[in-house]
Amino acid sequence: MEGYASAIEVLGAAGEGLRDRRILVTGATGFIGGHVVELLHHLGADVHAVARQPGSTVSFDTPVTWHRADLTDAAATAEAVKAVRPEMIVHLAGLVKGARDPDLLLPMFAANTASAVHLLDAARRFDVARVLLAGSLEEPDEPAQLAASPYALSKAAAHLYGDYYRATTAVEVVNLQIFMVYGPAQLDEAKLIPYVIRSLQAGEAPSLSTGTRLVDWVYVGDVAEGIARACVGAAAEHPVPLGTGSLATVRDVVETMIDLAEVEVEPRFGCVADRSREVEKVADIDTTRQLLGWVPAVDLREGLAATLSWYGGA
Repeated sequence: MEGYASAIEVLGAAGEGLRDRRILVTGATGFIGGHVVELLHHLGADVHAVARQPGSTVSFDTPVTWHRADLTDAAATAEAVKAVRPEMIVHLAGLVKGARDPDLLLPMFAANTASAVHLLDAARRFDVARVLLAGSLEEPDEPAQLAASPYALSKAAAHLYGDYYRATTAVEVVNLQIFMVYGPAQLDEAKLIPYVIRSLQAGEAPSLSTGTRLVDWVYVGDVAEGIARACVGAAAEHPVPLGTGSLATVRDVVETMIDLAEVEVEPRFGCVADRSREVEKVADIDTTRQLLGWVPAVDLREGLAATLSWYGGA
């Protein structure tokens, strides 16, 4: 299996612990979800996926048993979980937008908070052993801290519910703190790296912010491995960080891509306004190593090269 042979070897006994386990993945048609489903399948798991419009994962032709449900509907969510009877749920579905617009508050609540609560309650009712909730680096570190965006707020609220379900029910809830994921098959060209690659391929100068924001960039293959480990690793009461423990600016990433692509393009930094209340945070990978035995394997330049290659270069 291209891209995951080394991950399977590294997972070792942890990977063997997933063989024949029935796992329900939400968001399997998305960027991270597609990679997670691919890895879980090749580890021998019995992978099921739920979506409003069941289909294929973004970039893989992975055997998956699909189920149709709108997770914002509590009854439909319960029916899907009842039908699958999974041992664990990996919840990656959601609405992802970084805008600060208050008009996003209700859509984010429905897609990210309510859907998580619906899954958690279905897990409680139908004896699901573990639920993984995907979170964001933008979430506040303390409940009283102002969230940077409606997205961050919706994720933080979902994780507070996760904490409550973990404390009061038999469901092991694992809150994942996922940092800035990039890599092959990220098709959303509103995201920085796909946008820059497409601009370079067209011979155009990408229009960007100042590029000064510091970000913990983590390769999607490493994230998929971390999620697989979290399925069978020790239960944690605190968020499990999936990042690299290192920071690089947006400018660093863009200039590295230009260097790798070997093109003569001058990016237009500063012609797009920086977003307000941007979060700069680095992953505590010592915690993740202790909990899961996981460390990121792909450095930034290597990961950007693999991403550029997947898109066909520049």
